[in-house]
Order: sequence, then structure tokens, then C-alpha cells
Amino acid sequence: MVTTIQSMRTIVENELQLHGYTPSQFSELAGIRIEQLDYPRSVTIDQLDKIASVLGHDPGWLYELYLGQCFLNDKLTCSQQFSLAESLFEQGKKKEAIPLYRQIVDNGNTEDPQYVMSQFRLFQSLIGTGVEENREAVFRFETHYKHLPEDVRLDALLQMANVYYTFERWDKVGQYADELKELATVIYEKLINRELYKPLQTERHLVVYYGQGCLMKGVALTKLEQYEEAKRCVQEYSDLSWFQGLDEVGKKEVEKFRVWGKGNALILELNTGNLKVLPELSAYLEEYPNQILPSLSVVMRAANRYHFSVDAILAKFEKRIPSVGKIYDHINGTQLFHFWYEKVIYSFKRGGKHQALNELIHALGLAQKLRYYSGFERCVSLFWKHVDHATEQQKKEYEKILEGVSV
Repeated sequence: MVTTIQSMRTIVENELQLHGYTPSQFSELAGIRIEQLDYPRSVTIDQLDKIASVLGHDPGWLYELYLGQCFLNDKLTCSQQFSLAESLFEQGKKKEAIPLYRQIVDNGNTEDPQYVMSQFRLFQSLIGTGVEENREAVFRFETHYKHLPEDVRLDALLQMANVYYTFERWDKVGQYADELKELATVIYEKLINRELYKPLQTERHLVVYYGQGCLMKGVALTKLEQYEEAKRCVQEYSDLSWFQGLDEVGKKEVEKFRVWGKGNALILELNTGNLKVLPELSAYLEEYPNQILPSLSVVMRAANRYHFSVDAILAKFEKRIPSVGKIYDHINGTQLFHFWYEKVIYSFKRGGKHQALNELIHALGLAQKLRYYSGFERCVSLFWKHVDHATEQQKKEYEKILEGVSV
């Protein structure tokens, strides 16, 4: 973006000279007279993007300058702020959009649709891989989501369920999963009865929201050890071919749920102590390697619970577990931590204390990077339980991580 030292008009006039355009040529190409740039409230976001395109720049080139001029010379209306924030958000510039959404929230009318959408955008912009920042974001937002339009609410419910997953509130995950499935069903029935007259404004195909409602409910029930109920959820999302109006994208999504259902059915068997499924699960992971992380975190937990060896499956897949640097999703981040934490317990039980302590230090570092403080505390407690077996080097690495947290 350009700086706010010069006015928009000065910047654009300099660009016109570089491109050899006269003011009249610019007016014809951009659909705006150059004099209008002196009065930012008269300029729309679409016109800013058109100017950028005419002068060979990316959309958003003039946004920072536009904002600076508006706040120096005049005030943007709430609608102008919202329009600009949405343009920034759609371009992936969430950090730049946050101050605008905050201003709308601070000064807007709580019944205004733009106010409610701004609350949702703030929530989307603030969630990340850190558990505590997710907690703050969802607590701030969840009193507003019911005022969103139905189709937008689908995305809100899915994201809230995912965020509650990161701090293991399985009651909340189940609650929002139920709401998600119910709302997706309502919208689906309106669609097939031709009661909707405009396209859905959703990030994903409608079948995704129905399937995720079933899937997240199954996850919550599994974590609460209600395995028989969880199995019914798995059966429900394993075959969504009955869903009407599936295009190619929808069919691919249905196939994803089939694959997840196959794996989760095996995981549920393992959770109830059925070790006979391990060879089938190994073959499944070989066929679908993107399921290695979520599956192995559960494999380790089951191994610790039922005291059986998973050395063979670890030797085959452990090196294919991603590093924290390749984790960009808060759910995958917590799955990565839980894999290593359960692996630590597994190693301690099997007598490899030196290896277990190395893995524990690794898990501690993961918790630090993910800002997963409850996991961090568990690692600290476990380290001190076994500190007598730690080498001087391991103690130094442990202290170095602690120093990083306290800075």
C-alpha cells in the first residue's frame, strides 16, 4: 500500500504522468473525475479498485491512503467503513480490516445487519492456532450469531464448534453441532421445496454443513466416551449420497465424508478396545495419508488406555506426522499436541525414560508455540514428576522453553 504522506489526487496524478494519460483519458478509463479524489466520501470502493486496475496496481492499492484522507478531512459513514472492511477481508487482509470492524461495533446499532456481520468478521479474523485467543474470540461473538442470516450462520456455527474443540468443551461442540445439522436441514428443505430465491452466501457446499454437524457431534460423543451414540453419527455422515442437488463439488465433499466415516468407524472400535482393527487401520492410513495425524493421536490414547503395543504402526507412520510449522488450523494443532503428549505417556510406560523426556520437551515446545496453556501445564507437571531421570541437557532445554514463555 502507498503511504498517507501525500493525497490520493497527488499520487494518482503522478501515476498518470508515468502512464502518459491525460485527466480526460483517466476519467474515461476509471469512470471517475480526478477532482473527486479531493472528496473521499464521494468515492466508492469499486472506484478505488478501478483506479488501481487502470494504473496497473492490485486492488487495495489506495485503501490506506483513502482511510487516512477520510479520517483527516471527513468521517466515513458506517456503510462506507463496512464496505471498505469487507473489501479488505475478501482480499485476505484481515488485520487491516479489524480496526474498521471494531469501529462499527463500538459505534454501531446492535440491530443493524452490518453490526452483526462486523461481529462475525472480528471473530473470523481473531481466531487462530492459539487456544486462549480462540477462547476470547468465541466468548465475544457467541451472543451475536443468532442474528446472522441463516446461510451465514452455518459458517458461524461450524467455526464456533471448531473453536470449542480446541479447548475441549465437548458439551459446547455437541451443542453447536446439533444446531448446525438442524439449520442445514431447514435450509436444505427450503431449497428442495424451492422456497429460497437467492444463492446461499456460504463458504462451502450445503452438504458440508450437514455432514460436519453429524461429524462434530460424533467427535463430541466419542470424547465423552458415549461410543454407541457416536457410531450412529458416523453411520449418518458416511453415506450422504441421498443429498439432492449435488454438483461435482458436492459429490467430492460426500466422498470426503465417506472416507472420514470409514476411518472413524475403525477408531471407535479401537476406542472400545478392539485391537483386531489395527491392521485395517494401518491399510486405511496408507491409502489416505492426510488422516495420519488425527488417527494416530487416537491410536496413542487407546494404546495407553488398554496397554497394548503400537510400535509397528508408529514405525510406519510416525515420521509422516507434520511439524508445528506446517500446522495452520487450530484443530490440527491440538491433535498434534495430543499425539505427542500421548506418545510421551506411552514411552514412559514402556521404559524408555530418556526418549520419553525428549518427547516431553518437544510436546512442551509445541504447547508454547500453539499457546495451548492447559497442555503446557500438563507437560510441566509431568516433567517434574520424572525430573530425576532428566539429563543436564534435557533440563537446559526445558528451562530454555520456560524462559521463552515468561518473556
